[in-house]
Amino acid sequence: MRIIKYIFIGILILGNLSNALSQNQNDLPRELISAFKQGNSNQLANFFGDRVALSIQDKEASYSKSQAKQIMAKFFREFPPTGFNRKHTGGKPGARYVTGDLQTRKGKFRVSFLLKNQNGKFIVHQLNIEKD
Repeated sequence: MRIIKYIFIGILILGNLSNALSQNQNDLPRELISAFKQGNSNQLANFFGDRVALSIQDKEASYSKSQAKQIMAKFFREFPPTGFNRKHTGGKPGARYVTGDLQTRKGKFRVSFLLKNQNGKFIVHQLNIEKD
């Protein structure tokens, strides 16, 4: 009887843990997706670390947080967003990635970003935007 009790408790713990992990993975990019939908570089920059690797239409470099914020503000001014469709989210406990389609007034772009956990917060390490 005691063994059954421990097995039952173990199943409950694992069930709750897996549920928490899956919720975290699904909830993670919500504000990030919102920043893309709204073209909000300030909100987007909240997810940047000290350095972020940006690749926008074949221009690729590593930028400081403030530089990346300015570059994204310029991109959003040039290509005002009308929507963002998340295609895929995946990863593991220390890293996540998101891919999606950014619709703008001037066309559609494929977007992907890699987020890494730093001190309990996921930050953008790489951001790629390519014309579709």
